[in-house]
Amino acid sequence: MRCLYASQVQIEHDLLPLLRRDYAQRAVCVAEVGGDNRAATRIETCAPLPAPSDGMLRTKATPLVGLAPDGVVSVTARFLAAPARTVRVHHNFYEIVARSLAAKPCGVEWLDASGNITRSIAGCDYQGAELGPFVNYHVDVGRDLVAVRADLRTLAGDIGSGNLAQAESDWLTAHLAWLDIGQDDGAYGVFGELGDEIDGTAAGLVGGTASPQFTGFHKVELDLWTDRSLAAAAADTATLQQLVKTLIAIPLGTELVGSGAGLANWVLRPHEILEDAMRDTLTGNDDYGSGTGLASLTADVSAVRQLLGLLAPVLNPLAPGLVARADGQLNAVIAAVDQTQVNGAWVAVSDLPPLARQRVDAAVGAALETLAPIPDLLTSTGNVAPLT
Repeated sequence: MRCLYASQVQIEHDLLPLLRRDYAQRAVCVAEVGGDNRAATRIETCAPLPAPSDGMLRTKATPLVGLAPDGVVSVTARFLAAPARTVRVHHNFYEIVARSLAAKPCGVEWLDASGNITRSIAGCDYQGAELGPFVNYHVDVGRDLVAVRADLRTLAGDIGSGNLAQAESDWLTAHLAWLDIGQDDGAYGVFGELGDEIDGTAAGLVGGTASPQFTGFHKVELDLWTDRSLAAAAADTATLQQLVKTLIAIPLGTELVGSGAGLANWVLRPHEILEDAMRDTLTGNDDYGSGTGLASLTADVSAVRQLLGLLAPVLNPLAPGLVARADGQLNAVIAAVDQTQVNGAWVAVSDLPPLARQRVDAAVGAALETLAPIPDLLTSTGNVAPLT
């Protein structure tokens, strides 16, 4: 409870016996005594506090007051336009003041002594704020797919002319354009089996790389670098072109769904892109001979930047500094990757000197730690109706 002026202490002294006499039944009652240092006001009825509480508005911010049951030791309030705040519960009562008058509380969580959420009384509805950036992302994905299709056309032409070196360069250009949409099978798995056919690996397939189900970018990579077969590359590039054509023909709204679940999955992606890169690319598990895993990592960083740029207007009020900090750490990833190149050429992850590998891993790890809280910041829980 906040400290009271002498006049308010006297009011409290006079008020509480009256309330105890008039409301003798067992209940929990909050008596508010408020005002500035020159005047004091009293509420002498056992009724809900006014919303907002005039006395608490002396704090120049938006207050949230309430009662919690025994066992709840702290309460977290979430805001659409301000960072979450957590306060201790005193005698089952809590008061949380936002840092800004514009920040209206919209989510409350009860926490036990271990910090576990025992109940979400209400949750913030971030969907309205996220929908605009999500629609813009649709536009970006459509543009990237058109670029991939054009790059594959160039790749097919150079394979047909018998230019192996140029075909390898074209493959990398097309693959990086695909990775700009997201790691692994593109847009973080939302393209399902079709996405896996476009950029999946041979892991888990019967026969491995000899399996007819092994298709897409990595199959063409195997053709060009390991088997050095332009004939096989021509056939597999044609298959890849057809797969991308099929994907482009599917309305993006059926794959990138703007529902609550779709948006919740989408805000996982800034972290998942780099997490997948750490698991697949930085282990060399998705390298089929090109040695361009670190180039792929730069495309992953580009994809993360794109998402952070779209989400920044939503994230900045909730977590000031997070986007800027992540941007600096992504710069560090690129700097660590740049240091691995030899005469401007990519070095395979498996061939990196230990110190260079450690620098890349550390830079990616730092960025992952910063990106990890984003889903919790931007995911609704419980009843989305704002509290008053």
